[in-house]
Amino acid sequence: MTDTIRLGRVAGVKVGLHWSLLVMVALVAVGLAKSRFVIDAPGYSNLAYETAGVLTALGLLFGVLLHELGHAVVARRRHLTVDGITLSWMGGVTRIEGDSPSPATELLVSGVGPLTSAALGGALWLLRSALLSTSLSHAGGDALAIAALGWLAWINIVLAIFNILPAAPLDGGRVLHAVIWLTGRDRWKATQVAAWAGTILGIAIVVAGFVATERSHSVLDGFIVGFVGWWLLVSARAELSEGSARHALEGVRIADVMRPVGEAPGWITVRNFVETYGAARPGWVWLLHDWNGGYSGVLLGDLLAGVPYPQWDIARPIDFAMPIASAVGSGPDEDALSVAGRMGNAKVVLVVADGHTHGAVLVRDLESLMRNGGQPVAFGRPVAGQARS
Repeated sequence: MTDTIRLGRVAGVKVGLHWSLLVMVALVAVGLAKSRFVIDAPGYSNLAYETAGVLTALGLLFGVLLHELGHAVVARRRHLTVDGITLSWMGGVTRIEGDSPSPATELLVSGVGPLTSAALGGALWLLRSALLSTSLSHAGGDALAIAALGWLAWINIVLAIFNILPAAPLDGGRVLHAVIWLTGRDRWKATQVAAWAGTILGIAIVVAGFVATERSHSVLDGFIVGFVGWWLLVSARAELSEGSARHALEGVRIADVMRPVGEAPGWITVRNFVETYGAARPGWVWLLHDWNGGYSGVLLGDLLAGVPYPQWDIARPIDFAMPIASAVGSGPDEDALSVAGRMGNAKVVLVVADGHTHGAVLVRDLESLMRNGGQPVAFGRPVAGQARS
């Protein structure tokens, strides 16, 4: 999820808003002003109700930010890299690079968010109680402020309760994952249990949405509940898929899946390349030279077989290559899981050691590794010297 609006940095962490949260804040502001405050605190002007609704919605935004900052601060204290926070309609996402190194770290990072929301909700409820006591003892108490504090406290407490439910991708699902991982020492099993719990919860909430629609005859209420369930269901299945990929890559060195590499001029014709370099070396990745002696692109030689034959004397290998800038480097003993985690938008990994490029790994190679349950595909040994780095 990308940021629609960048808010800057808070406690050294990049913070942004997704447009969906702005919609949710507007719905909360209008809903409280038009439906709740007029009942809980009658006698005020429309402007007062609208102002209270906006301030309460902004208070909700602040509470969501504190929730996510809790995750980010604890993650950084546990020596994890935090890329940033995106606040969205379902609360927010704290982007943490890589996986938790231990169950204890995952437990602390996941649990602090709901605790922060619960603590904020409790503090707001105490403040509401103090104001309510004052208004009962002395005339002139502000009923609208009391109502706003009450709703803000209740929303934060509900946010904490919902997030601690033991189902992926909620914080409670990560807590469940950490506990099962800690007790059973099996990370993959923990991922499966948390993801299936999220799937079951998502289905249950979708069904609840249909029931709510039938009983209350409110299509909007049923749709909102059902949409939350659908989001949980899809997210849980995505986490199961990602967990399966991590499980397949775990313990595999990048050298175990790399393809042989070679060097070739990028400016020659496709025919010349195929006849001189590619035909006898299927599966090879080629580092293509430019006129200055540097590398201008990276090419899987097999791709040239798809070039229409009449173009073989016109097209060049460099016309079908990936830019050299699209590659990332790796050592041969680096594990495939960590390499996959930092590839980003890169298309190829160049395996470099002792000043030479010993092999290359394409995105499709890692995907094949995942599909094959972690069994690397053999591409054969190089029949020429390694490329220089």
